Amino acid sequence: MLKNFSLFIALRYLKPKRTYVSIITLISIVGVTLGVTVLIVVIAVMTGFEKKLEELILGFEPHVRVVRAAGFDAGADGGWPAALSRLEKLPEVEAAAPYVMGQVIVQFGDEGRRRQKALVMLGLREEDEVQMDRLGKLVEEGEIDLSYEGCLVSKQFADDNGIRIDDQIEVYPTGDLDEIVGGLLDAAEDEGLSDEELRERVRKLTESIQTPKDLRVTGIFDSMTYVDFIVIPFFQAQELYEFDENDDVHGLAVDVGDAFGADQKQPAINSVLPRGWYSETWIQRHALRFATIRNERAMMYFVLFFIVLVAAFSTMNTMITVTVQKRHEIGVMKALGARVSQIVWVFLGQGMIVGLIGSLAGLGLGTVVLHYRNTLRDWLSERMGLDIFPGEMYGVAEIPSKIVGSDIATICIGAFVLCTLAALPPAYMVARLDPAKALRD
Repeated sequence: MLKNFSLFIALRYLKPKRTYVSIITLISIVGVTLGVTVLIVVIAVMTGFEKKLEELILGFEPHVRVVRAAGFDAGADGGWPAALSRLEKLPEVEAAAPYVMGQVIVQFGDEGRRRQKALVMLGLREEDEVQMDRLGKLVEEGEIDLSYEGCLVSKQFADDNGIRIDDQIEVYPTGDLDEIVGGLLDAAEDEGLSDEELRERVRKLTESIQTPKDLRVTGIFDSMTYVDFIVIPFFQAQELYEFDENDDVHGLAVDVGDAFGADQKQPAINSVLPRGWYSETWIQRHALRFATIRNERAMMYFVLFFIVLVAAFSTMNTMITVTVQKRHEIGVMKALGARVSQIVWVFLGQGMIVGLIGSLAGLGLGTVVLHYRNTLRDWLSERMGLDIFPGEMYGVAEIPSKIVGSDIATICIGAFVLCTLAALPPAYMVARLDPAKALRD
């Protein structure tokens, strides 16, 4: 038998024998459980999405990107080789390498069934170890071979189009297409242009097209996004964009070791850059995106906590019901010498018990839901046609999640505190109860 008088009575009131208060108590616990579960699942998914987004960005993007401002001569002050040499001498910089990045048209398939698709192209040098190591962690089939005709394609593009290792593909620059389309539109607007003259115009335009780059797929990597990528040799990318070998690139990829300390090391990088060059960290480039996610998560905290608040009101209603139904018993206890504080702690104990059980049950249920989140999503998609967290929209194949201890503590403690505070109004009513009136009524 419990020696604590208040706790003993609180447990008896939560589980009576002949009334329906136990059902109301169960509803209160279920309300707290569902509120805590929803909060844990939503916050964990949003936190996981933010962390996944960081992984996606750092999987391809450098910590700091150094680019040349528009309007400056590419070969001025020694061009990109001079800027690269200065960066490599900095103690804050662990590695630096040039890159070429843009959109290209890829042609693939068997003869008679050739298909074309636009891909994001990334031109890298095979001797740049940091970039090769980063890419090597994503390779699932084949190997990294950026020799004369080797290339790597993203797994999403390969799966959607049946691309396999050693397949031959052709890569075209998109700049030629702009020139052809513009020329044809100009020709169509010339009213006096004959068919022969139009054909001659088309012939001249097609002659200006660069010879496509014939490449062989040597590896397939998981870009972890639904964006189709192709990685080709650096010099091939320069030729596609008609860049001079020693003068022009799209930028320099700088690795500073600690990606989250890139902003602190940026001033040192800026201090050695030649005139016309500037730097931008990955944090600065995606600041708006991360700020949006953090604001949405804060709003979710605020909105979803109302679910727990409603459950706390349900708990308060339960104890008010107990106060009304047990008015006579409470009067007897006070008449027999029970202190006001003991009676008050009966109701505070009920609120604490409901909050504790609901929080722990919500934590357990939330953990289970997060563990089977993708299975549950697939089941809902098959049975009800609900497309939850579509990959095409969010850029990830699976629902991400990350449980942070501080978030769990805030949610569970918050639910416990709200349920405890909900016990104060009925406890205040009990404190003012006159034993004589309670017995007479």
